[in-house]
Amino acid sequence: MTDVTVPVEFSNSERLQPNSFGWLGQLFQSMAHMAPAIAVVSALPFMASRAGSALPLAMVFAGLLAMCLAYCLAQLTKKFYGASGYFQIHSQAIGSRVGFTTSWLFLIYEPLNLFSTAFGFGVFILEPFSDAYLGMHIAWWWAPLVANVVVTYICLANIKKSIRTTAVLALIEVLIFVILGIFIFLDSNAPIQSQYFHPSMSADGMGGLLFAFIWGFLCFVGYESGLPLTEETKKTTISTSKGLLWSVGLAAVFYIFVAYITVLGFGGNNSAEFAQNFSSTANPYGVLMLNAFGSIGPWILFIAALNSTLACCVASTNSATRVMFALGRARILPAWLGQTTMLNKVPKNSIFIASVISLLFTLFGMFLSKGGDQIAWFGLIGVLLVLPLLIIHFVTCISVFMAYRRSGEFNRWKHGLLPLVTGGMVLLPIWGAIYYNQQAPMSYAPWIVAIWFCIGIALYFWLRSIRPETLKRLEGEMAALKTFGPAPD
Repeated sequence: MTDVTVPVEFSNSERLQPNSFGWLGQLFQSMAHMAPAIAVVSALPFMASRAGSALPLAMVFAGLLAMCLAYCLAQLTKKFYGASGYFQIHSQAIGSRVGFTTSWLFLIYEPLNLFSTAFGFGVFILEPFSDAYLGMHIAWWWAPLVANVVVTYICLANIKKSIRTTAVLALIEVLIFVILGIFIFLDSNAPIQSQYFHPSMSADGMGGLLFAFIWGFLCFVGYESGLPLTEETKKTTISTSKGLLWSVGLAAVFYIFVAYITVLGFGGNNSAEFAQNFSSTANPYGVLMLNAFGSIGPWILFIAALNSTLACCVASTNSATRVMFALGRARILPAWLGQTTMLNKVPKNSIFIASVISLLFTLFGMFLSKGGDQIAWFGLIGVLLVLPLLIIHFVTCISVFMAYRRSGEFNRWKHGLLPLVTGGMVLLPIWGAIYYNQQAPMSYAPWIVAIWFCIGIALYFWLRSIRPETLKRLEGEMAALKTFGPAPD
């Protein structure tokens, strides 16, 4: 983008509904996408296997990294917005090649998330719960199939109802774990155990703490999901940055609190013993719920996980469909994806396509896991979700430095040291996602991401040479919001 781009005028059918929600909507969109209950149930036993009783400290470090990343992204959302999301930000900061590539990487992450969240619920929650408490076996694939129908219905209504739904569901799942924590804390009748926040309590030394930090950070994945909804947000720049920071801050407090009451509830004075007992228990939070609430405890955990799954699926569908809508509106994807309904102004066609993609993933997953290990394939999906997003986070940190360096607002601390150090820290989870997943099928993930990346690069140059008007049209969305001057191309 080296010359002046003329703003594109969109028809009424190419517009989303503006001013639909404020910063609280952005907050709950981000919180719901993080799926706190599912993150706790799936990640904390894994983290505790090596961090032991230093689990809360690992969450403190993970929360600090997430807050720094959210702050970097908030610096950019103060200046520009749009349904195209990262294309908007990275194109203006570094260049359209980078913006297109990160948007392309986002397309492997977000559309897959609806299926992966429901798949995880089906494998880790639905199947064992139905076997133990319903007297029947309900196969995992029922979860993504039913979630697909419910989520599509909710998202087709309108964005206000979608946001309200995610808010209610997210509040319920968080409240359940807060009440659990209060029960455990009162039952322990003990003062605050500050030793749980000391590195010496790690069951595997600093290596175990680093391991838990890397995977603890992944509990925050999804905080940026409100970015593609900015065209529908009131007081966009303020609401988006405020929603980002508050969602990550509250999520950090929640995760640290749950990590602390987890160690307290299982007895963490002996770190190695806690690491062994907690990580080897088949359903550790089911045990904690049973101790706190009696026989209804496992049912309460099931409700929390179900709420978390539905809220995350709705949030991820809203986010993914807005990106598909923006790329369809720019004619990079088929133009009919860039159309909204006349009444509710939702991208109906993009929502249906997201539903079809989820259905295809479900059918493919049923085929792959037939007679195989569903948990191993879930691990592959997890790494496929994480790697592209971590790369996008790294580029976002560089974007803050590049964008503000061209402006008269550059601050050596906020726009220089902080984003560069944070970007360096993001390399740790990228390394961890590859290093700790070298067994098949998880080891396939880096190669799949690399192939997808190369396809995106090839597509960009094909569009630039054969259909340059598509990229110009997408750049036209940004023309009125270019506050940093032309980005290098």
